[in-house]
Amino acid sequence: MTRERTITIVLLVALLVTGIWGIDQYRQKKNYHVYLQNQYHRMFYELIDHVETIEVDLAKTMVADSPRQNMLLFSDVWRQAFSAQEKLNQLPISHLTLSNTSKFLTQVGDYGYSLTRKNADGTPVSAEDRTNLEELHTYAGYLTVELQKLRNEIQGKNINLAGLAREGKFLFARASDRLPERELTRIEQQMVDYPTLIYDGPFSEHIQDIAPKGLTGENIDYEKAVDVARDFLEGIEVEKINKLSNGNGDIKTYGLEARTSDDDSIYIDISRKGGHVVWMLNQRDPGSADITPDKAVDTAKEFLEKNGYKNMVPTYSMRNDNISVINFAYLDDQVVAYTDLIKVKVALDNGQILGYEAEGYLKAHHERDIPEPKLTVEQARERISISLDIEKPVQLTLIPLENKEEVLCYEFRGDFEGDDFLVYINALTGREERILKLLKSENGVLTI
Repeated sequence: MTRERTITIVLLVALLVTGIWGIDQYRQKKNYHVYLQNQYHRMFYELIDHVETIEVDLAKTMVADSPRQNMLLFSDVWRQAFSAQEKLNQLPISHLTLSNTSKFLTQVGDYGYSLTRKNADGTPVSAEDRTNLEELHTYAGYLTVELQKLRNEIQGKNINLAGLAREGKFLFARASDRLPERELTRIEQQMVDYPTLIYDGPFSEHIQDIAPKGLTGENIDYEKAVDVARDFLEGIEVEKINKLSNGNGDIKTYGLEARTSDDDSIYIDISRKGGHVVWMLNQRDPGSADITPDKAVDTAKEFLEKNGYKNMVPTYSMRNDNISVINFAYLDDQVVAYTDLIKVKVALDNGQILGYEAEGYLKAHHERDIPEPKLTVEQARERISISLDIEKPVQLTLIPLENKEEVLCYEFRGDFEGDDFLVYINALTGREERILKLLKSENGVLTI
């Protein structure tokens, strides 16, 4: 066999193998495309099914009268809304396009959860709740009908949902394939006006918009913020302070960067109202651990007192490498206010304060009229499972609920089969408000 013929055969074999490989890759790609298309259609159909169920459940709540039936319906609304949002987020549509619909599903679900809890406590559905439910039912009905129309148009025009995910905005530039995003945008515009919900839940808009209670004093300018930062960083050789971007969250701040003589950067945010230090972070990395965790707690407490924060008591702490992070809560007379929280980071090589965060304190702290407990410690103890071996002493506390309201509770610490728990019993009603499990390690204690 000549050399030329051998080369020709080899090339033909290579071409054949390449062709077979290409055909196989094309087939696999096509099969995956079909699989992806089917997955998106399944997500879309399940989204519609969940929204339809929400609409039906909300309709039933308007005629249901028994607390048991309402509890079943509200819990199902909660579950269906969670599942609907999960499906919605997996569709190949811009999240900005879906923001109002997603928010609607979040709030209707959370509202259902809130009403479930109220029913569990024996609180009947109020007239205001029924008004909200009627409006939510109207919007759920609208969303159901529009999604059904969109499904029919996708089927009728054979819209390629998998292609939308793969090619994104390029497909939306073509009028024939813009239907899903265009239609969902139209639906979004109609979902803007659903009722603002004032309710007992973590997504309630009145909670998100609460003004910080601990900010005192007049508004300050940038020059004053620089002075506040220098006073707060007393003892550190600050050569220069630069202005960074301002914070516009719940607490509006001036963002500063302090450059030290060691060329370290310290970032610090000062509230525009009152000139309070909201947080500070020194990026220095401690090289050793020469002081004890107990000494770090004393150092942090002295630092807080020096900066005007009296009656702060350490609660829990963690050690990260050579840094100790200590949580402090405000002691209001004999009641520990866990709502008024400040975190301090202490370097274990020399006791330097490397971090500070007081947002919790500045949002929650205010003069309180704390009521006297209606239950004794012994009466509250009777509300706790006999399985828990309670340790003493018992502490009166203020803890935040999901709606950010504060409740006066007895804090019981106990052991069950080697695990430590904190149980909070409402000192006014006897209700079991919260259970936390303590996670101990060689680095400190966490709660979950």
